[in-house]
Amino acid sequence: MKTKLYFFIPSLEYGGAGNAIINFIRFIDKNKFELNLFYQGDNKYKKYIPNHVNLCKLRKKKTFFNYFKIRKILKSETKNNSENVFISNIHFSNILSIIFLRTIPNLKIVLFERTSLKELDLYQSGSFFKNKLIKFLIGKLYNFSDLVLTNSKNTSKELKKLNINSKIIYSGLISKILPRKKFKKKNFFKLITVGRLEIQKDYFTLLKAIKIINFNNFKLFIYGEGSKKNEITNFINENNLKNKVFIKGHEKNKNKIYSNADLLIISSIFEGLPNCIIEALNYDVPIIASNIGGNKEILSNSKYGDTFKVENESDLALKIYSFLKNPKRLNKKNNLDKNLLKKFLIQNTTKILEKKIIDLF
Repeated sequence: MKTKLYFFIPSLEYGGAGNAIINFIRFIDKNKFELNLFYQGDNKYKKYIPNHVNLCKLRKKKTFFNYFKIRKILKSETKNNSENVFISNIHFSNILSIIFLRTIPNLKIVLFERTSLKELDLYQSGSFFKNKLIKFLIGKLYNFSDLVLTNSKNTSKELKKLNINSKIIYSGLISKILPRKKFKKKNFFKLITVGRLEIQKDYFTLLKAIKIINFNNFKLFIYGEGSKKNEITNFINENNLKNKVFIKGHEKNKNKIYSNADLLIISSIFEGLPNCIIEALNYDVPIIASNIGGNKEILSNSKYGDTFKVENESDLALKIYSFLKNPKRLNKKNNLDKNLLKKFLIQNTTKILEKKIIDLF
């Protein structure tokens, strides 16, 4: 009898968590596991999900109310199967998984924490008490799960401070390691940034840095969608950057993003483990990133790229200026041993996840 896996992610909008879950689902051995995916809202990944995956769309807008249906389905479907695993992603749904599902017999619960807990220290309108409560409940409830996973050493360390032990499984992001690309001297540069257009990514610090630089030998392309798109567009227009900065939206084809890019810039306030840095390293694209946990972890502090002080447009402008004057220096930093990327191969990370699941029984 197959082990039944039930994945749940609150949002299947394009993003790092969605990419990671869909890659796991695509590569998990269907001969060993029966795969099920709960989701709510739009499913942007529907065309990438194999036919053997059972999809269940949850109709309520609020995650809390959808857990009543999840619980009802799991109580029914797990009765006649001895090995069942529910895999939750993202902190608030992880908490609800323990509250709603812990008492179901024959069900193992795996919690996947995919972003830095620093997110909960970033208060937007009306979020102060909600974030405080989530962080409190993480400390109280996560240890009632059967396994806690993270996608970075940084997030595991943050959980350890709350007395939560976790295991690391890196996100499977690349299907193969690409051959080394030779450095070519250029007079004009394509700068890129990749990620959801949300407050976490701090595009305004990046745009302010671009405004400082007087050079005209570059253009910046922003790949992503999100709730801050109008604000970012307005900033570009109001600061006369529309001839330098272009919002390209979501682009699934990684080759279109990275193959002709000369520099990746990541200005995030917090990160778990940013997919785009790993992808850029695979394409030999030099990197400038904010000096925060997930970024520093992949870049081995500043060994494989430059870092700048978070939310500091002057420091970022200086680093970009340095690249535009002497791109060869940062290209040399990018020259890592590509065997280090093996831990991000989809096939390898999926095998690790399969083993962790098997070890639960």
